[in-house]
Amino acid sequence: MEIKRNILPKLIKNILVIRNGALGDFILTLPVFNSLKKAFPHARIEVMGNPANLALAQGYVDGVIPSNIAGLYTLYDLRCTIPQNMRQLLGKFDLVISYNSDSEGHFIQNLRRIGIPWIINGTFSSKEKLPSPVSELLLLPLKKEGIPIFSEPPRINLSHLDRKFAQRFFHSLPNSGNKPFIIIAIHPGSGSPKKCWPIENFIQLASWTNQSLGAKIILITGPAENHITKSLHPFIESYKPMLIDKPALNHLAAILEKSTVYVGNDSGITHLSAAVGTPTLALFGPTDYRIWGPKNENVKFLQSSHQCAPCSPQQMARCPKPNCMNSISIDLVKKALLSLIPRSCKSLSNNNTNAQSFRRERHYV
Repeated sequence: MEIKRNILPKLIKNILVIRNGALGDFILTLPVFNSLKKAFPHARIEVMGNPANLALAQGYVDGVIPSNIAGLYTLYDLRCTIPQNMRQLLGKFDLVISYNSDSEGHFIQNLRRIGIPWIINGTFSSKEKLPSPVSELLLLPLKKEGIPIFSEPPRINLSHLDRKFAQRFFHSLPNSGNKPFIIIAIHPGSGSPKKCWPIENFIQLASWTNQSLGAKIILITGPAENHITKSLHPFIESYKPMLIDKPALNHLAAILEKSTVYVGNDSGITHLSAAVGTPTLALFGPTDYRIWGPKNENVKFLQSSHQCAPCSPQQMARCPKPNCMNSISIDLVKKALLSLIPRSCKSLSNNNTNAQSFRRERHYV
């Protein structure tokens, strides 16, 4: 494929991808890094974004730039004088791909003022229902510029140190030598409460997996779950799950990689689980799994069948109560969860009467 403007790949020495936003957005951008790495094998690729997400780009990029650097704000206003440190930082790049929200085009214009020879504006509006998966929309600007794209699902590359951290985490647990074969990771939160399955359902599911399957529960919480923390206290007191609160994302990724299965809503942590290859059950209501869901293998989706689901972002914002998420039954989630657990697991192959009984029910997948 011929690259637009007759710019040869070997002439592109330094590439910058600007990708701010939430965790899931960042993970969905990993195929962009992968495509650039293959299209420009001799170039140095750097990424600018949320500092918490940057560790997940290891193996794809050669450098990271946190988006909270001094002077960056000047690029959002044409009236501002671009400081020298920003001109030096960004002026070295031959190609910049920006996924910054830039409705008035000021950011792109200021990049041109710095003198960057090749700038690709990758932004798109998500105010209405999108026509295709987000991962494809992120690659489309590269394709339009003649850059070969490779649309493999996102995959996070974990380091030896990341995996050592996960190993120490599991070994440090009480009775770790006899820990259950099944480890179920649960993340009950999301960026929007309207995308969340009721916390009472998550508690009931976790209790069932512990009692019926002999599973050990990993409970993942963060800032978005502050409003449901009190509801989790009785479950935490009774079942003593492994709590992970506001972890470093590369460490959490390594822990998820060692988990048997993961259950969560439409969230960045769900994308994280899928991107490390863990069997993942994703619960979707107002958002469409075909657009926003991870494309990795070993992912099962439960999309609400409620009459108005999925809906547009405007409809979700106006919705007073997320009946779509409430309509996903616990039995349906149990069924889907069991279908993701390898049959070789000791907790299911032994005489576990409750689990075997549930598996024989008519609704088991």
